[in-house]
Amino acid sequence: MKARTQSILKSAVEEFIHTGKPVTSEHLFRAFDFGIKPAMIRWELNNLTGDNFFFQEHPSGGRFPTNKAYRCYVEWMQEEAQEARTSFLRLAHTLLGRTPRTLVDEVADYLGVFSVGYAPQADYVYESGLDELVGELDLEDRGELLVVMRDISLLPERLMAQRAWWSEEVWPQVFVGQNPLTKSTHLSVIVGKVAHNGKPLLISAVGPTRMDYEKSLRLFRALCQ
Repeated sequence: MKARTQSILKSAVEEFIHTGKPVTSEHLFRAFDFGIKPAMIRWELNNLTGDNFFFQEHPSGGRFPTNKAYRCYVEWMQEEAQEARTSFLRLAHTLLGRTPRTLVDEVADYLGVFSVGYAPQADYVYESGLDELVGELDLEDRGELLVVMRDISLLPERLMAQRAWWSEEVWPQVFVGQNPLTKSTHLSVIVGKVAHNGKPLLISAVGPTRMDYEKSLRLFRALCQ
C-alpha cells in the first residue's frame, strides 16, 4: 500500500473511531493535510472501498470502516505502541498495585469497555463494565444484539478454555470481529497476560470495533511489560 493511501486509511479510521460519523473526502480534506485536493481523496477512498476497507450505506453517503480496515489500523497501532509512554507505565504500576477485582474495574472504567480478568491459581473470574460496552454499541438489529449478549455471557468460559495461550510470549493480542472469544462481527477484544503480585492474570478488554485502539494498546502494553 502506498504511503499516501495508508495515511488516508489510517486517518479515516481514526476519525470514525473518534466521531462515530461516516467519513467523507471533504471532511478529511479539512481535517488533514495530505497535499491533494478533495477529488483525489475521494478517488483514494473509492479504491479503498473497492478493496473492502470501507463500505457505504448509500452511494452518495459517507464511508464506514470494515473489520479489514480495523485490522490494518491495529497492526499500525501495535507498532507505534511498542514503547509504552511514561504516563501509561505509571498508570499500569498503579493498577497492578490494586486487587484483581479493582484492577478489572478500573481498566473497564478507563477504557470504556467490558473487562474480564482470569486468575488461574484461584480459578476465579472477575467481570466489569457491561454498561460501558452496551452504551458504546450502536446495534439496531435484535439478532446481532443477542449474539453480543451471548458472547458476553460466555466470555469467562471461553477465556478459561484458552489455556494454550499461557505459553504465548507476545502480548497483548488483538482480535477484530469473530475470534476464539467472541462470535460477533461488531466486537473487538484485546487480551494481555500480566504479572500480578508474582502470579499470572489474564485480562481482556471487549469493545465495539470502533474502540480506541491506540489508548487501549498503550495501556495493555504497559501492563504486560
